[in-house]
Amino acid sequence: MALLLPGAGASGQELPGGAEAITVLTSFPAAFYEPVRDAFEQAYPDRRLYVINTKTTAAITQLQDRVAKDVDIFWASAPDAFEVLKAARLLAPVSPSPTGAPATVGNQPIDDPDGLYLGFALSGYGLIWDQSYLDRHGIAAPRRWEDLRRPGYARHLGITSPSRSGTMHLMVETVLQLHGWERGWATWLEIAGNLATVTARSYGVVEGVGKGRFGIGLAIDFLGQGTRQESGPREGGEQGDTTPDNGSLRFAYPADGVFLPASVAILRTAPNPAGANLFIDFLLSPAGQALMLRPDIGRLPVRPDAYAAAPAGYPLPYARETGDDLFLFDRALSGRRYELVNLLFDELITFRVKTLNRVWHLIHQGESRLAATPDPTARDLLRTAREAATAVPVDAAQAIDPAFSTALRRPARGMPVSARQGELEEEWRAFSQDRLETALSAAERALVILRAAAGEGVWP
Repeated sequence: MALLLPGAGASGQELPGGAEAITVLTSFPAAFYEPVRDAFEQAYPDRRLYVINTKTTAAITQLQDRVAKDVDIFWASAPDAFEVLKAARLLAPVSPSPTGAPATVGNQPIDDPDGLYLGFALSGYGLIWDQSYLDRHGIAAPRRWEDLRRPGYARHLGITSPSRSGTMHLMVETVLQLHGWERGWATWLEIAGNLATVTARSYGVVEGVGKGRFGIGLAIDFLGQGTRQESGPREGGEQGDTTPDNGSLRFAYPADGVFLPASVAILRTAPNPAGANLFIDFLLSPAGQALMLRPDIGRLPVRPDAYAAAPAGYPLPYARETGDDLFLFDRALSGRRYELVNLLFDELITFRVKTLNRVWHLIHQGESRLAATPDPTARDLLRTAREAATAVPVDAAQAIDPAFSTALRRPARGMPVSARQGELEEEWRAFSQDRLETALSAAERALVILRAAAGEGVWP
């Protein structure tokens, strides 16, 4: 959705009163960009920001297809989205302003090593949950991504799709890179068996947890930190936990999580590059960085000196040990296969939640029974079921091959996909249906054997 700010006109054009417009394309919500816009315009009364607000994935398509015209700045959380635009040669060089920030946080570069985009804030991705919900259901709070595979979380999880959320895409890609392509997809497919829903947008995850529709969600930290700042950190809570108005919501970074930069870039075709540079300089200035700590923004500044004014309990990314400081998130790889991962996730998970619920319920039930009543035939059937339920139609070699992903694009609304992409999506759809049917049949047969062995008869 495009939001036109009052009095704004085409980028670089002079507005009434002699003001000059700067056009920003962003996925950040109004609650984030409006305070920044207001402060910038107060600092520079002769400038006005014209903001086009849309999802990261849609913004990429609009810029690639030149639908979003006369844009000066792209401003978003996901560094791999910038890699997509960088590979398409849509970004202009930008010089970093001195911030005192180190070159990396953990092992992750803050700025693009090639100088085409800059980190202005840091983002962590983690788990938000309603403690009272978990207490009612007797569920322990998760601490790692892999915890979400546990049978006890069945139908208690909520996520959004990476094709609808750049931040969810980063979470998906982080697990794929941490664990490797096959094991990473096996992790997501088993987590998917515990889903209550896939929401239409990132904010729907936090809203769903807050309204008790499900107990646990995956979210970017500023959504959790914003609520924490409203009512203060939970007494005795660990770093990163949050407590909103009802006192029962919590947020935590997973033990195997990483911090990544939220970034800003200038478009190569920017009509007002001077204004764009001015805005970026403001973002990285002490005044701009201080805005990140506002309760209604709740981001992690890149300037280390900004944290002197942070409230007690505020996350300190430069002081925190990440899950694996040897892990380097490969932004270029993530950018190259951006649409591949999004399309696969939708075909394997988003469109198959109910079937995945059923398949994994049977597999987990069978594995629990097998532990109590060993049976070689049932064991082999459950292995077959698990292998089928975690299979992915694209192998690791294809996943790192740029040529394989080149033709994959998220088309503009109402536009058809390419013939090659249509063929691949149909293949993946058939693959998923076949493997889930195989998994369902094998798990059901294993349960028949195990129930009979326990003297329960064929049906529970």
